[in-house]
Amino acid sequence: MKTATLLQKMLWALCFPLLVTGCEDKMDEHYKIPDWVAGSEWEVLSSGEHGNYSIFLEGADIAGFTNMLKGRSIMTVMAPDDEAFQTYLSEKGYASIKDMPVEEVKKLIGFHLMDYSYTKDMLVNFRPEGTSLGEDNSQTTDLDAGLYYKHRTRSQDEPTWETNPATNEDVLVYHRQRFLPVFSYQYFQTRKIDAQTNYEYFYPNSTWTGANGFNVSNASVKEYGIIANNGYIYTLDRVLEPLETIYTELEANPDFSTYVNLYNSFGSYTVNNELTTDYAASYGVDEIYQHTFTNVPNIANEWPTDSEYSFSLLCSAAYTIFAPTNEAIEDFFERFWKPGGYNSLDEVDKVALSEFIYNYIYAGDMLFPSDLQATGDDALLSSAGTPLNIDPYSVAEDRRIMCVNGALYGLDNIDTPASFSTVVGPIFKNKTSLSFLYALSGSGLFSNYVSDMGNYIMVIPTTDQFSDAGIYTVTSTQELEQDTEDGRVALTSSQKQDIMYMHSASLATGESNELPVTGSKVYPLQKSWNYWFVKDGKMTCSALFNLQLNPQNTVSDPFAAFHKTETTENGTVYSFDYNGIFTAESGDIVRDIAICADKNYIYHHFTQLLKQAGLISGEDLVPSYYGRFITFIPTNEAIEKAVAENRIPGFENGSFDADGNLTGTVTDTQALRDYMYSYFITLGDNGITSYPYVGSDMKSGTYYGHAENVKGLIYTDDGERLSVRLEGSDHECHVVDDYDQFPFAFEDCCFHMIDDVL
Repeated sequence: MKTATLLQKMLWALCFPLLVTGCEDKMDEHYKIPDWVAGSEWEVLSSGEHGNYSIFLEGADIAGFTNMLKGRSIMTVMAPDDEAFQTYLSEKGYASIKDMPVEEVKKLIGFHLMDYSYTKDMLVNFRPEGTSLGEDNSQTTDLDAGLYYKHRTRSQDEPTWETNPATNEDVLVYHRQRFLPVFSYQYFQTRKIDAQTNYEYFYPNSTWTGANGFNVSNASVKEYGIIANNGYIYTLDRVLEPLETIYTELEANPDFSTYVNLYNSFGSYTVNNELTTDYAASYGVDEIYQHTFTNVPNIANEWPTDSEYSFSLLCSAAYTIFAPTNEAIEDFFERFWKPGGYNSLDEVDKVALSEFIYNYIYAGDMLFPSDLQATGDDALLSSAGTPLNIDPYSVAEDRRIMCVNGALYGLDNIDTPASFSTVVGPIFKNKTSLSFLYALSGSGLFSNYVSDMGNYIMVIPTTDQFSDAGIYTVTSTQELEQDTEDGRVALTSSQKQDIMYMHSASLATGESNELPVTGSKVYPLQKSWNYWFVKDGKMTCSALFNLQLNPQNTVSDPFAAFHKTETTENGTVYSFDYNGIFTAESGDIVRDIAICADKNYIYHHFTQLLKQAGLISGEDLVPSYYGRFITFIPTNEAIEKAVAENRIPGFENGSFDADGNLTGTVTDTQALRDYMYSYFITLGDNGITSYPYVGSDMKSGTYYGHAENVKGLIYTDDGERLSVRLEGSDHECHVVDDYDQFPFAFEDCCFHMIDDVL
């Protein structure tokens, strides 16, 4: 799937506005009218040669644009004739343009006056940065041809007093000039969509007539490029309806009040220093504000940027908002959040609401119906990173609204958002999953779990389980916190990633994403060298499983029952009964083996032999010097028996006393050392990428330790149990069943217990 490449270019332009700071002078020079042209735009429109424009000129006079039209400004005029204006006034309930409020006349007439002077060809394929040769020596006119389609006008709303909810004080909000969309045939050709179908979708009362030119917003052009000495004139069959912002359209329609309230949760009123410097004194205030939004498009702003010099961005950037109606949101609440334990929309956490909103936003471009019908790799993604599964022709005609800053689709019905249909859907749905929601939100892993290419099993811990693990859920900040020596602190992004990784298994395509309720299975987790162990309808993680190594361990059974809760589009979701959450193994087993002096540890006797062989140095295990390793450790009973029978090469007359201390004679230091080395397999030396367990990626074969002159270890996985034997020997040792063939897995090593010495 892809997003439009134009967005990247627009963001580049936004980041480097200083590159175009001299463009205004260039624009003036570029669009200079020839000296031989006689007559101003006012004079041309007054002449009657091209039709009657008395109402338009009367409006221009009321609005204070007369001098501009008479030559004080270079501009392009979109001029509706008297017939078009009479129709417009009648539809609006006015007998005459003089009956309209003056501010409305300014807004209306100003929308027909474009800064600078444009020929027809310029408007068909406007180049805000001029034309030049590209890197491949092609003309830049071919690049994004027609996509710079918006042009600055003289239409602008007066500043408004609005209440800042953060302070409950009224602030003066500035509104910038409107940009007028000019949709040329080149615009639609470049986007590879049909012009008539897509234009008339948003302008159902207008007709596409721009096959050899363009339509101007809701109007067709009757006559192109009439020359005056201060610009060009285009006559229109309709009066141009001034476009409003997406936010204004939504706020004005009570059917979208719930959506507006949700969107406002991202909003704030911020002081604009540049506007304050330029205009505050003239309006008698100390500061000028703008209504802005964080993490979502600034749909209340007329411009996509504060820089008037970012021409490329100003002329092309737009947003697309798919806004569900109040009824659609209420219906979704009833079927999604209410079954998840929420009593009202007000209770739903902001993180979940944010994701809901993101699924209905496309930032950076204006989408037409044909864009939404694209499939496969051409399908567009929402701000949530999920497919925009929206049928444009299910949108009512009066809810398809072209706006000054983009397009608005009003949705009377919504399906479950794409991301809510994945394995993370229950996290957003269930009130008891709030802690896990905060972990997901802060992990940066969201896009992984909503991919339709993924195949997952996810176990979701509840808020109570987080609490049992000593992790606090702070709803006021949407954070997870824990106690430390420095007091309570928020979990880091890395810690939240670990939580997500420990509760999810990423599976191969086609692999079953259901936990088996009978038998046993090992699942490698996304947290490296950590695993789930599943046995007869219960599960645990490797860290909990490893607790059995401690003789003082009080957990009699590390396994807890799991329960299937939901099947989603990319996996299966479960709950589990453990009083806590799964955590990554953090123990230092290498050191523990090296210093072991308690005979109650299952690897105690193995440590005694390693000491005799000189493979323990202080608190270090010498084989660990060569990287991550696997070892197969005989049980204490097996070693005690083998020592008594003198079956340990290079060591004779050995015995263990009542405290587990080993005595005996080392008859051949090198032979003993080589023999003990043979119990160790170094992963790096053998190209091993997985720890051994039944069905693991470590296949049956011969593997070697790092030391020279050490026999290879022949490893066998027969599908039910594991066994090992020394190269050249028929004596096979089996992994004991006491631990269900599951490995003791750690960050730097893994081991199994075997029933005899090699």
